[in-house]
Amino acid sequence: MKKSILNLGKALNKANQKQINGGRSSSCNTYSGPPCYGINNGVCGTCSQYQALPQEHKSCVLVHADCEENNPS
Repeated sequence: MKKSILNLGKALNKANQKQINGGRSSSCNTYSGPPCYGINNGVCGTCSQYQALPQEHKSCVLVHADCEENNPS
């Protein structure tokens, strides 16, 4: 069972890993905003604030699925 689970998908290189939401890149060193967006807990930013982020900083934060531009809801 373990071998079959480990063989799912493909291994990602460093560049691919950095494209995944939350993957750290060197541009994250310059990011100083909230750690998350779209969750109403007093710490996170709003979805509109997330949309205004530069693309290189969007991978530095956690974001609720409702904030994604192509979200059908």
